[in-house]
Amino acid sequence: MKTDRRILSDDFINDLAADWYFLNLHLIYPGRRCASEISDELIESGLKLKIILKAGQYTYLQPLNVYVDRDTFFDIWMDADGDIQTSELYCDEV
Repeated sequence: MKTDRRILSDDFINDLAADWYFLNLHLIYPGRRCASEISDELIESGLKLKIILKAGQYTYLQPLNVYVDRDTFFDIWMDADGDIQTSELYCDEV
C-alpha cells in the first residue's frame, strides 16, 4: 500500500482527526437520524485515522493532541482492541 504524502502532514492528520471526532459526535447524538453519507464518511476517515494512530503508536498514555482551534483540543489514541478512543474537549486557560 502506497502512503500518500498528505498523511505525513501534521495539518492533514489534525484535520482528519477533528473531522472524525465531530462526525462521531453527530452520529452518537441521541434522537438524531444520521444520513448514510455521514456514516460512510465516518467509516472512511476512521480507517485512515486508524492507520495513522497505529503507525504513530498513539496510546492512552501517549495520545495525539488534536487542536480544534487555538485554545480547544482533545486527545485521540488507539486502544488495545484497535478501536479509536478520544478524550473530552479541553480548553487552554490563558
